Amino acid sequence: MSIDWEVAQIWFVIIALIGFNAPIAVAAWKFRNVTGLGEIVGRTAKERAINDQPGSALSAMVQEKTPEGKPSGTLSYSRVTGLIGAVVVASLFWIMSNIAIADAILDPEVLPDVLEGVTKLFFVGAALFLPYAFNQLKSLVQ
Repeated sequence: MSIDWEVAQIWFVIIALIGFNAPIAVAAWKFRNVTGLGEIVGRTAKERAINDQPGSALSAMVQEKTPEGKPSGTLSYSRVTGLIGAVVVASLFWIMSNIAIADAILDPEVLPDVLEGVTKLFFVGAALFLPYAFNQLKSLVQ
């Protein structure tokens, strides 16, 4: 009886990808009913009310802040852009990690080329954070 190494490689990829993605699936399942970031970090609606933060922690997070550090009620487009950028970059890392795992097992010679090409994509994704960074620098100067 001989081992079919092509089939074995495919099974190694499947097992590796399940092992990599299982914690992500567990976390997604655990957080499926979360309505705001405050629930994740342990803040309750009562604590938000005591701190005079309107709405969910997510809505408070994307608002301009007053000098006291409280949400002002005005939407901060730089914060929204930063939040979108964080989701996009995290998704890219997750997707490219899956591809890198599969390539490392199935075709290791291609992996350096894949990772080199993705580097440019991550720099473009990082540009999504520039408005937020400039807004933070502006507030430091004021």
